[in-house]
Amino acid sequence: MVKINKLFNYDSGRNIWRIVLTDLNQIVIEERDISKKEVYFSCIDRVTGVFFWKDKVFLNEKFWIGIENTRSNYLILHQFEKPDMPEHKKIITIDLRNGEVLWINDELKFYEIDNQYVYGFKSSFDEKEFFQLSIKTGEIIKFLGTEEEARVVIDQVEEKDYSRYNFTSMYNQSETTDSQKELIHKIIGSNNYMNFCEFIDRGNIFIFNYYDKIEERSLINRLVIVDTISERPILIETLNSSTPAPVPDSFFMYDDDLYFIKDKTELVAYRLSQ
Repeated sequence: MVKINKLFNYDSGRNIWRIVLTDLNQIVIEERDISKKEVYFSCIDRVTGVFFWKDKVFLNEKFWIGIENTRSNYLILHQFEKPDMPEHKKIITIDLRNGEVLWINDELKFYEIDNQYVYGFKSSFDEKEFFQLSIKTGEIIKFLGTEEEARVVIDQVEEKDYSRYNFTSMYNQSETTDSQKELIHKIIGSNNYMNFCEFIDRGNIFIFNYYDKIEERSLINRLVIVDTISERPILIETLNSSTPAPVPDSFFMYDDDLYFIKDKTELVAYRLSQ
């Protein structure tokens, strides 16, 4: 029998824009108040929800700053070339343990990261020039040349290990198995809105979301965790109480822990075990 225990929930009332799991078993949370144009960063333990640091504002930048990536003890942020434009600028490196800025490179844009180096580039005429920087100090270790020349080094960068993650698969007629479809429809019937629905199949645990139409242009997004042995739901949560359209990537798992965001502002974590 599947057991489910709630680990924590986090809700500051602001929109959770992005969450990133770190190599230190943390979650970095990027939150935005759209009306006030304010952004805040917090870092919590991924199991207990206890804060490492909270409501950080970096470089006195109230809104136009965001997360690039994380590796080892470091979080990389960026600013934007212009407000409301997607082009990134600067490499801003944060110590994940205390939320303090370690170093900033104002000239380069972030490209990649591994446990020792950050790789950045700058545009020069019609091509890009790439550099290898120390992740600890920001010192430029090596000029890597053009993008084609830099490939020799950058293609050897060890990718982040996602083997402990379970991301969702999309429900569709061609890829979803008959047994998966039968289980879903046994739980919710066949009259609900299944476009853009997602699922994670862990054998004895099956997790999926679906949409109920409240009225025209208003959907409820619900999450269901099913014990496949008994074929009964052990948890039903509301991911979004009112959305005009389906929103993908609503939930994921890391080891036996399930993470999802409710109504845009609340991060919730459960542990699922046998």
